[in-house]
Amino acid sequence: MDCIAHRGFPGVNPENTVAAVADAASRADAVEVDVRICGSGELVVCHDETVDRTTDGSGPVSAHTAEELAALSVEGSDQGVPTFEEVVEAIPDGVTLYAELKERGTGEAVERVAADADSEVVVSSFDSEALTEVEALPTALVQWESEGLVSRARELGCSAVAPNLDACDASLVERAHGVGLDVTAWTVTDPEETERLREAGADGAITDFPDCCPS
Repeated sequence: MDCIAHRGFPGVNPENTVAAVADAASRADAVEVDVRICGSGELVVCHDETVDRTTDGSGPVSAHTAEELAALSVEGSDQGVPTFEEVVEAIPDGVTLYAELKERGTGEAVERVAADADSEVVVSSFDSEALTEVEALPTALVQWESEGLVSRARELGCSAVAPNLDACDASLVERAHGVGLDVTAWTVTDPEETERLREAGADGAITDFPDCCPS
């Protein structure tokens, strides 16, 4: 079962930063980040619609240029909000990058940047419409619940599903595997949850902490 570093292990790193991604890539099978469009048009990596929670700045990501976002301090660190291109460059060959689309209109640009990546890139999203923008990369449908997840992912041509941890059980994994879909569940914060996913047959644990990685 793969260890997927959610936002670059925010339990020990400033989330969604280049430093977090580089650290996570040194000890995980894959790294997951969140992708948005900033005010100057570049793809940037930030989970929330605003920078208020994670930085010393305020306001929507869409109201800041990439340069302005880079100058902010993420969670009191010396790291700013990076561009998606900077994150891609920090992922070494052999480590998969999961790019979660947080808004529509980002899929094609993600594919363009990913074309130069050394690593495999998988695009994920809660928004099925956002996933339809992706043509050349493998995709994963993210949902809180298991109901309709497998059938919708098949309709979209996905290669994986990503249910919430509480919705991931052996029944869901069996249905997904039966139609050729991998299963990666989020968000693991305790080693016991990792073991529960292993027992269910999941393919990956998306976790905030390196200590929760499958051994």
